[in-house]
Amino acid sequence: MLIQLSVYGCVESNSSFVGNMKIAHVTCVYPPYRGGIGNTVKDYTEGLRSKGEDVHVFTPNYKRALSWGNAAFMPSLLWRLKGFDIIHLHYPFYGGAFFAALASTIWKTPLVVTYHMRTEASGWLGFIFKAYRVLLEPYIFGDAQLILASSIDYADSVGLESYPVSAQAFSVDAERFIPGNQDALREELGISPESCSFIFVGGLDDAHYFKGLGELLKSASKLPKDEAWDLIVVGGGNLLASFEKQAEDLHLGDRVHFLGRVSDEDLPRTYQAADVHVLPSINQSEAFGLVTLEAAASGLPSLVSDLPGVRTLVEPEKTGLVVGLNDVAAWTRAMQRVIVNGQERRSWGANARSMALEAYDGKTLIQQLILSYKSLKVGGSYEDWDNQ
Repeated sequence: MLIQLSVYGCVESNSSFVGNMKIAHVTCVYPPYRGGIGNTVKDYTEGLRSKGEDVHVFTPNYKRALSWGNAAFMPSLLWRLKGFDIIHLHYPFYGGAFFAALASTIWKTPLVVTYHMRTEASGWLGFIFKAYRVLLEPYIFGDAQLILASSIDYADSVGLESYPVSAQAFSVDAERFIPGNQDALREELGISPESCSFIFVGGLDDAHYFKGLGELLKSASKLPKDEAWDLIVVGGGNLLASFEKQAEDLHLGDRVHFLGRVSDEDLPRTYQAADVHVLPSINQSEAFGLVTLEAAASGLPSLVSDLPGVRTLVEPEKTGLVVGLNDVAAWTRAMQRVIVNGQERRSWGANARSMALEAYDGKTLIQQLILSYKSLKVGGSYEDWDNQ
């Protein structure tokens, strides 16, 4: 049973049992907020608890904390993180990461950092991000005994090679996301059986500006007019209306289907209404792409941007295509290829399902995470963990 406690602007979710290790996960977001970081923390929490670990999740109570966007000033972490065997920080967490690292120093607790993404922006916000990287990241990462990245490809691209880095891929629930045919949903959306249906899943708000839907719509507008294709857009946020207008301005109104936010229960069947997944992200704020794994488990091939980390989820010509970054013409060509090659895309989808089952199984990856924790010396004794 989960207990929700609200103290000092922080929400702590903890379990009612005591396991082998007492682990604190510190994150800027957590479900019901939709996003990859929160979903990963939830998967870790549930997976670790299923193995008997005592896991507590610390995330801001944005109604009480001093906050801006997904950043929150969290000095309460200094005393609330006392008494743990492991502090696991999910980065970025502006306003919280520094205090988590400082708590690790004060209480002599090993700090593990999962580096989810590098935030990119222009203007004054970009200046703040750069200043943070120069002034605070060296302390936060230097204090960490282990930094986990979705791939070494991504870690090297953001300058983590001088720190203790290990690859820890994210996982997918391949029993929840499965292949299928949602002809009823396609019919409801007005998608013909002959059409190649693309699916985009991502936040359509300022925090997820980097998802690249605008560029994808431009590419789609250049496809031959006589081709049969549709685009299902899953996601909501303050930018949704502007994307709807862009689709209309590009004369794509009858081909692009904006579903808004889709519930967790309905998301698997929504993938089943599609033929190809697309992830056209525009910069390194996209580091992995959990949606690509969900699509793969659903038996869909993917077209993804040529970004470090993101590209590791697709084997070109076998499970999909890696497309030139911010290259509108290249995206048009890639979409055209899968539209006209139905047999090829179905073969790639079957391969993607096999890849998801073999390489991204949640139980295996949770065990890998536990072994990473156990490799860290806590209080001079960790042998008992190894003997359990």
